[in-house]
Amino acid sequence: MSELLRIASALRRASDDDLKAVISQRMVNSSGLRDFFDLADSLSQPKSVASTVAGLPKQQIAALVAILDGEQPEESAADRLCRLMLIDRASDGTYALFESTAACLQTLALDTDVASVELLDSSVPSQLEVDRDSGIAAFETSQALTELVFDVEQRFIREVGKKNVGLPDIKRLAQHVRQTNDFAREVYELANHADLIGLANGRWQLGPQALAWLDWQPERRHQHLMQIWLRLLGESSATDLLQSIESNQAVATVSLKRELRENYPFADGAVSSRISRVVSFAERIGLSHNGFLSSWALSALGGELPAAANSASAFLPKPQRKLICQADLSLIAPGPLPTDVEIAVRRFADTEQIGMASTYRMSALSISHGLETGLTEEDIRGWLLELTGKSLPQPVDYLIREAAQRFGRLTVGAGELETKSVIKSLDSILLAQILNESKLKPFAMYALPDGSIGCRFEPEMVYFGLREAGFSAVRIDSNGNILSPRTPLGTSEQSANPTTVDADIQRLREQEEKLGSEPDGDDLVRSIQLAIKNKSIIVIGVTTNTGAELEFTLEPIGFANGRLRAKDKKADIERTLPLASITRVSLG
Repeated sequence: MSELLRIASALRRASDDDLKAVISQRMVNSSGLRDFFDLADSLSQPKSVASTVAGLPKQQIAALVAILDGEQPEESAADRLCRLMLIDRASDGTYALFESTAACLQTLALDTDVASVELLDSSVPSQLEVDRDSGIAAFETSQALTELVFDVEQRFIREVGKKNVGLPDIKRLAQHVRQTNDFAREVYELANHADLIGLANGRWQLGPQALAWLDWQPERRHQHLMQIWLRLLGESSATDLLQSIESNQAVATVSLKRELRENYPFADGAVSSRISRVVSFAERIGLSHNGFLSSWALSALGGELPAAANSASAFLPKPQRKLICQADLSLIAPGPLPTDVEIAVRRFADTEQIGMASTYRMSALSISHGLETGLTEEDIRGWLLELTGKSLPQPVDYLIREAAQRFGRLTVGAGELETKSVIKSLDSILLAQILNESKLKPFAMYALPDGSIGCRFEPEMVYFGLREAGFSAVRIDSNGNILSPRTPLGTSEQSANPTTVDADIQRLREQEEKLGSEPDGDDLVRSIQLAIKNKSIIVIGVTTNTGAELEFTLEPIGFANGRLRAKDKKADIERTLPLASITRVSLG
């Protein structure tokens, strides 16, 4: 049996929890997987294997070496390696390395000089300094994630390449949070892991936890991020790391870098090491700063997340329920806003810069967005009057009143046949302006006989395009009701709903069941091609002219023009079978 088939077979036998763990810990993009063979192929890629092996602790590295030398490994370490799909367990209880794992282990052993790694840190900060800076980092990351949720809600952010984000979107987020582009990229990656955003129909959309995130207090948000970090690290790795730290009986500040170097000998042996990503995320969410663990990190490693979040909350900046409203339509928050205020303000004002002190700006588009999400004109005025404690400047008062009066006059709804979207308004001048807008030329809009505008793109895309061009459009359903732009991939209020990874695993299970019962032509062809590629034996079911079904065990030779050529070793002949007569294919 080829390695791909061995890994696919191991994946089929794994529980859903084990599949979720291996997808998370090995950072596999599961959204595009068709079946277990695709997942096996992703896991056997040299880059994926190198990243995973480089992030293994000493006990598991020792188990790999023992198996490579033909010796019996330590049982618990071997079990963890099996769950990571790095080794295979035979029916007699013995273990064998997958070929990709063996090749990677030998390469890392040759290329990595473990003894040359410096184990001492030049300077050790106090625990108070680490906790202070870790709290600030956690606050900044939480702010950036919230900003990203609103950005995804209000803009059409396309998928670029394979699960990536375009540079303009990266730069916009970085500018708003006053951070680097690399920071913004990590925020996107962290948000995806945390189910705050997800991919659907070629664009980034709100994820299953997005709306819950907006409702959570800072402490609960931090707890969620630590939970995601633990899932990426892995339960066994967290336990090993905690035991190592406690066994050293450190009384001073604990160096995460030193602990990882001592416990993960190959951590620097791969550029994309899983451990390097885990370390980077730890810095972002306030579990460490400059390589030193915060005081609540040990509680997090032990799984005591509420206690860890409670300890960290003392080092988060204290919120202030205050805004300064200026005549130039800007809002200035001199300090962090409480969660309810922050969320309310972001519904009707766009961010310019986010930090300890933040700046927002109101516009006709931002007021329209607030009205779309359920706020009223009175709600917006009420928030501003309460937070500023003063009467509103005349330009602000005029903007709110004018935006409320114009709200809903420009609508985007579904069309029919090739006209997928229809733009309507009682203002014919406004429609003419849209048709002549140069920024909207790529949409190839055209006038319809009733005076409205037609477009061949979906209403959602047209809606965001109009907003990007400065038009305060709203989406409507078939009954004319206004649709809120808050359209998450899942309902965050119901924890029973599957996350994105859970849904992907369910899809793989359903595809596996379909292959065994009612495969379609594409499934049969894919199975045959995999068998040919891996030189595997297949068991196929064939329907004869009389309607009877026969079963053959064959070694496929080739497949072309809808016909399979294969050796039947039992009958010692070569068979040629048309695809139309094949009802099922099982890989041996």
